[in-house]
Amino acid sequence: MFLFKCSTLPVLFLTAFLTVCSSTLATAATPTATTDFDQGFDFSRVKNIAIQPIDRTVLSTILVSDIQVANINQAITDELTQRGFTIVHINAKADLLLTWHLVTKERTDVISYDTSSRYNCWNCPARAGGADLGANYVAQGTFIVDMVDPVRLQSVWRSTFESRISGRLDADEAEAKRREAAKAIFSRFPPG
Repeated sequence: MFLFKCSTLPVLFLTAFLTVCSSTLATAATPTATTDFDQGFDFSRVKNIAIQPIDRTVLSTILVSDIQVANINQAITDELTQRGFTIVHINAKADLLLTWHLVTKERTDVISYDTSSRYNCWNCPARAGGADLGANYVAQGTFIVDMVDPVRLQSVWRSTFESRISGRLDADEAEAKRREAAKAIFSRFPPG
């Protein structure tokens, strides 16, 4: 069974964040993100955050539309606002600058099936063993969010969210998955 072929990968990225966050890792029941931060940075003074325009050169192999960027930014904005932060549109008024990007990689999961059986045919000797092989082509997506200190221009907080890219979602499912992913990404922000 093929989830998708390599040639359809660009088509899947038309729904980039919608599908990157469409399902969790197989090992996790609820979405989780990994975070790291600068312990010397005073996060208690952070009130205003400015979301930076995406760097299209980083996303050069991923087709992300302006509508998708806006939807991702809105999910981020909504989650941070619920956490008591204000999103500002002027960097000079920001305590932190937020940047995000997507990273993807393809992998092949090889599946082996035991096909030996005594019931393949009447009066046929049982085979000593047999196996059929199959392959699933899978894309793993990682959504990375950095909070950058506008004074030092260095990242002081990072969250990564990994998910298997599984296909297209309708608008309501995609919205729910974006919000679920944003909640996971910012679950440990601010640190402490």
